[in-house]
Amino acid sequence: MEVSEALREKAEQKHRLVQRALVAEAIAEELERSLKPRGYYNLPKLLDERRFEYGIPNGAFESFPAFDKVYVHQITTKERRTYTEGGSIVMPDAVVSVDRNRAPRGIIVAAGLAALDSLRSSGIDLGHIVRFKKLAPFIQPIAEIQGHELTVMVIRDGDIVSSEDLAADYHARRVDIRNVSEKGSYDHRFERTLEDGTVATTGAKVSAYYDPSV
Repeated sequence: MEVSEALREKAEQKHRLVQRALVAEAIAEELERSLKPRGYYNLPKLLDERRFEYGIPNGAFESFPAFDKVYVHQITTKERRTYTEGGSIVMPDAVVSVDRNRAPRGIIVAAGLAALDSLRSSGIDLGHIVRFKKLAPFIQPIAEIQGHELTVMVIRDGDIVSSEDLAADYHARRVDIRNVSEKGSYDHRFERTLEDGTVATTGAKVSAYYDPSV
């Protein structure tokens, strides 16, 4: 390949990356402008704040999942934009997008009643950042910006494997685990002291969907 051809190809590649970055920025700006104000939707405070922190589209709240289905707004495994902690080399938007689309991590934005039963009885709630089975989810289109489709992941309650928020609360001693059984056996529940001083304990544990093939 001649030097002039190589330089031209490099310039075209750079132009494509710049154009992609401009498109991504325009979509992000339009998405931010489109978000309904705080308090518009009937949401827990944590989830309402994370709508703005992570740019969760309005469409994620405009249909309600049924049965044991859970809507999850997918986010990247690593929230930094550089390759290493404290590094100076910034990841291109394309790399961040691929990481987000592959990451088994997200924010619970809605859950069917059966899913709420099993999630809340295990200390997990709307707005929590959770990890889920990597091959579990389906995609549900919820909105479109500038011709680009926006989606949520649709999983089942039993596809969720952990909650980062629950772990953080437990280690910060905002949540305790106690045995509520009085018969010499075990029935462990999560216990949390609310802002008004009352103590709330999770109810009887409800079994979640389980797929033995996964």
